[in-house]
Amino acid sequence: SNQGVISARLGAVTLAAGNAVTLDVAGDGLLNVAVEDGVLNALVENGGLIRAEGGRVLMTARSATGLLRSAVNNTGIVEARTLENRKGVIVLLGDLQSGNANIDGTLDASAPTGGDGGFIETSAANVRITDTAKITTAAPLGVTGTWLIDPQDFTIAAGGNISGATLSALLVTSSVIISTTIVPDATTPG
Repeated sequence: SNQGVISARLGAVTLAAGNAVTLDVAGDGLLNVAVEDGVLNALVENGGLIRAEGGRVLMTARSATGLLRSAVNNTGIVEARTLENRKGVIVLLGDLQSGNANIDGTLDASAPTGGDGGFIETSAANVRITDTAKITTAAPLGVTGTWLIDPQDFTIAAGGNISGATLSALLVTSSVIISTTIVPDATTPG
């Protein structure tokens, strides 16, 4: 849980919850993190400020089994703006079997001073975006970036995963892709 300030200019910030985590330094100098083994009631939350200009922010949690819930919650500010032509990346990744990603506050992978906008991903079995969330990959001097919403199912309606009015407002500052993934069970052939 972050309730303060984390800053990593041109670097990476990761908040992860699980029993076993694998760290891998990529060729670009950024750290890749994967939660290999889940934990009971896995929770990652940000209520403060995480800033990684020109870098990457990853918030991820994985539950111990598909029957237990995990959560990735943001009510604070996450900034990974384009800096020196390095696009920022923000990934909020809950468990894809039973996890929740609750999005409020600000997710900012924009390019306010030049260059192209970055990339934002909000993925979990269930993704909810509040009416007060501010999400942007805008690039006034370049190409707008992309926001990927990737849950199992997604309802655009008042009282759903996002309201139509909120989605409409967020389309002004980001190119949005909504992709629902079908998770096969053991009885499904192929």
